[in-house]
Amino acid sequence: MRRPHAMFEITIRTLHGRFLLRPSKKLNDLILGVIGRALALNPGVRLYLIKVLSNHFHAIVSAESCFALSTFMGHVNGNIAREAGSFYQWREKFWSRRFSQVGIDDEKSLVKSTRYIISNGCKESLVFSPEHWPGVGCERALTTGEQMHGTWYDRTAFYDAERRGKKVHPDDFTKRYPVPLTPLPFLAAKTESQRQTYFRHLIKEIREETFQRPANQNKQVLGVESILAQDPHSYPRKLKKSPAPLCHASTAARRKAYRRSYRMFVAAYRWAAEKLRRGEQNVKFPNNCFPPPQAFCQPRSGAPPPG
Repeated sequence: MRRPHAMFEITIRTLHGRFLLRPSKKLNDLILGVIGRALALNPGVRLYLIKVLSNHFHAIVSAESCFALSTFMGHVNGNIAREAGSFYQWREKFWSRRFSQVGIDDEKSLVKSTRYIISNGCKESLVFSPEHWPGVGCERALTTGEQMHGTWYDRTAFYDAERRGKKVHPDDFTKRYPVPLTPLPFLAAKTESQRQTYFRHLIKEIREETFQRPANQNKQVLGVESILAQDPHSYPRKLKKSPAPLCHASTAARRKAYRRSYRMFVAAYRWAAEKLRRGEQNVKFPNNCFPPPQAFCQPRSGAPPPG
C-alpha cells in the first residue's frame, strides 16, 4: 500500500479449495462476528463489499495504512480458520496461502470489481441469483439497508473461566457485532435509496444473465440444497488457478503507470533496506510499508558468536 485508503480487492482460498466455508446458519453468524469484531478493533479499515463462498472469499476494502490492513486481515483470517476449522472438525492448515490484495486504480475498475464480487455464486452456476447464495453476502444489506450482524465468542475468557473451575458455557462469553459497509466511492454522493436502486438493478442483470447461461452452455445450476449437502472436507475436481494481477485498471496506460509507481516504491524500499543492512542509522523507508525486522540485541563485546 503506497497511499492511505487505496482500494483493494481481497481474495483468499482454503487449502486445496476444500469446502471448509460451506454455508450454514451457525457458521455464517460466526464469520460475521469475526469480521464485525475486526472492524471494531481496526477503525482505520473500511469494508465496502464481502462475499464468502464455500472455499474462498472476496472483499473490497481500504485502510489508512498497510499496518491497519495487515492487522485487520490477520484477525479475520486467523479467527475464521479457528472457528470454521473447529465447526467442521478440520485440524490441518486452513488457508492455502496468504491473502492476495489487488489494487483498484480507478472508478471504472471499481465498478467492474463490484459486479464481479456480487456475481460470485452465479458465475460458477451455483445459484440463479446473487441473493440466493446461502452463505455470507452483502446483497441484502446493499438493497434494503438492513445491517449485517454476527456473534463473537471470547474463547480466551471462556477457557480462563474453565481453568478457574467455574461452570460456564461459551454462550456466556458472546458479543454481537455489527458489520457496517462503507458506501462505494462512486455511489457516496447518492442517497441511500439511489444506492439501493443501483444494486437492485445490478442484481437483476446478473440474475438474467445466469438464467440464460445454462441453456447456452449446457451447464446446470447446482442449487442451494446441493450446496448445503456438500462435504466440507471435499474439494472440486477442477480448481481455477490464475496469477493475480498487480492491479485492476481500465486502460493499458493506467496499468503501466501503476506498475511504474510500484517499481519505484520497491526500488526505494530495497535501497533503504540495503543501507540498514550496512549498519546505517535513522534510515528512512517509503511511507506505508513494513521495514525489515532487526535483531533483538547485539552480542556483547568479546562474546563468542552464537552456535
